[in-house]
Amino acid sequence: MKTYTTRRALLWLCLALGGALPALAAAQENGRNIAREARIVVVNVERLLSESPRAQALSASIDAEFAPRRQQIQAEVKRLRELSDKLGQDTPNLSDREHLARSREIGDLERAVRRDQAILQEDLLERKMQERSRMAERINEIIASLRTRQGIDLVLTRTIWHRPAIDITDKVAQELEK
Repeated sequence: MKTYTTRRALLWLCLALGGALPALAAAQENGRNIAREARIVVVNVERLLSESPRAQALSASIDAEFAPRRQQIQAEVKRLRELSDKLGQDTPNLSDREHLARSREIGDLERAVRRDQAILQEDLLERKMQERSRMAERINEIIASLRTRQGIDLVLTRTIWHRPAIDITDKVAQELEK
């Protein structure tokens, strides 16, 4: 009984698909005609935001802007290591009171360094996001301009796969450099 039901369901499925396939093929052909009429392009915005010469120059300038703060924190870390090593060496010769005072000093310095590192990371991330946002706005302006000049109907920014012929990312990158 079970085999009969399974075979019957498969038969109905085959008949349904057999009837639907010509309609699907016709719809697909119709879609191709519409796509040929429409001008569709692809812009890889993420690549522009990370790999374009302008993005790399912005990243380098931001790194240079934050370099002094980073060096200051590295100096504090070095001082922290030195104090910690010195405490380790001097521990047998120190009284409990001196050991406690130095330990507190090291703990305070360690908390300050961690706080400074967190603030630096937060400021750096905020600055990068500001510049990325400005650059994204500029990219959108360029895309809108190209869209009107070249009669583009649809601009895709994310695709799984596309033909290289419809990719205008390099054109947008050239406009971005001007």
